[in-house]
Amino acid sequence: MRESRLMLLQYATALIAVVLVSVHLIMQGVVVPYRTAISFGNILSIYKSWIYAVFLESLLVVVLVHGFNGLRIILSEFKQSRPWTTWVDIGTVLAVVVTVAYGTRTVILAIFGGVS
Repeated sequence: MRESRLMLLQYATALIAVVLVSVHLIMQGVVVPYRTAISFGNILSIYKSWIYAVFLESLLVVVLVHGFNGLRIILSEFKQSRPWTTWVDIGTVLAVVVTVAYGTRTVILAIFGGVS
């Protein structure tokens, strides 16, 4: 993918993340009192709602893509050579896939009762 497209992805995920994180903080700190929001039982009950589970999964993907793409940009500027850039790109994609998979696993376990 061209660098201009990756920067556009970085900007788009930043804007989407601002919206999603704002909604998440409002829901978990303003609408629901913070002390209640961080209780384990409340967190598990949130995942039972499919709408909120999809929202949290979207938040996970957007924030991870934004963060790892930012790290990729920093590492690409650190050393500029073709092999280095190739390894950084491959490592970034692998890191995103592994981290999203692990986060999705956590969401699935919470939804289907694998955690109690």
